[in-house]
Amino acid sequence: MIFNTWLFAVFAVVTIALYWAVVPTGLRPYYLVVAGTVFYAWAVPAYTVLIAALALATFAIGTALLRTRDPGRRRALLILGVVLICAVLVFFKYTRFFAAIVNEVASQNILPIPQIVVPLAISFFTFEFVHVLVDIYLGKIRRLDALDFAVFAMFFPTLVAGPIKRFQSFAAQLRPIVAPPPEEIALHLYRITIGVAKKTIVADSMSLLAQPIVTPGTPYGHLDYWVGTLAYTAKIYFDFTGYSDIAIGTAGMLGLSIPENFERPYWAENIAAFWSRWHISLSTWIRDYVFIPLGGSRRPPVVVLVNLLIAMAISGLWHGAAWTFVVWGLWHGMGLAVHRVWAQNVVPRIPLLKSGTLGIRAASVATTFAFVAFGWVLFATSSLASAGGVYAGMLVP
Repeated sequence: MIFNTWLFAVFAVVTIALYWAVVPTGLRPYYLVVAGTVFYAWAVPAYTVLIAALALATFAIGTALLRTRDPGRRRALLILGVVLICAVLVFFKYTRFFAAIVNEVASQNILPIPQIVVPLAISFFTFEFVHVLVDIYLGKIRRLDALDFAVFAMFFPTLVAGPIKRFQSFAAQLRPIVAPPPEEIALHLYRITIGVAKKTIVADSMSLLAQPIVTPGTPYGHLDYWVGTLAYTAKIYFDFTGYSDIAIGTAGMLGLSIPENFERPYWAENIAAFWSRWHISLSTWIRDYVFIPLGGSRRPPVVVLVNLLIAMAISGLWHGAAWTFVVWGLWHGMGLAVHRVWAQNVVPRIPLLKSGTLGIRAASVATTFAFVAFGWVLFATSSLASAGGVYAGMLVP
């Protein structure tokens, strides 16, 4: 179900009403599992078996990790679990992409392009499952209750578009689930209303103006490409934040809190600050489970810069199976690398840059916004050739 539809509105209203008016307190976690299963099965019922099987496998491996103390066995279990989860993600989301690459390199159709329907929310629940196993291995999760994990896996407000939850903070709210006071209910309803408005009024209204970069090829004027880029920059922000607002508000109506995902990212003064404000649950996941395991900031400077590129390339590929997403990720990785060198080696030597005056801050915000908006062209277009055509149309009058 898509959040901004009448179907979801009816489902959410009925689910929440029964949740508080009919379901006993002790049965509410079970009810959430059932509601999440119904929600998920509505799209492709067969794939409900997939998420259930992967959740069971994650729970079994996580339980085994908690029970064993042997370092070698624990490492083997972690590798087994992460490889299994990632293999499922790669098979369903990236098989066609990799087959196309092989055929392109070989200049002939060596591999058939499979027609695979990507399971709903596979990028989100696989990342959540990886987080659980890694945090058990690191000792951050010391108890894995079956019911808590089932609610975590099948919590319908976050299944479609996140935010990506952390098990520790989520499970702590389940025993017991406390009804929010009236004033909080009003705030949650307001949050849902704002989310729907962002998606349907603002984001959808930007779709027509964004056509020059979403569907390039038709002769557009120089100004059209600039307007289209700015329109898409607005569209994607209000799209993503709208979905997050609906998810957060709906979770709140169920008495549960989930992470904030956006914090005025277009006001960021540099690209690192942007990523601390944009899709926060994803950027912190990439930081904790990709960048830090690669060595984080503790490695030699050149290695740190390479690690930034790797982490952001993975972030780009997570968004979609296409070279445009990979290059978009590398664009931001390059931005983070340049910012790191700039902040460490240039800013300390120039008093004006260190001053933090209003002019410097305004210029920083404008530069960061332009960098991000320019990158959205890669995110919006279907191929690198299309992106190149848009950039040419923007830069060559």
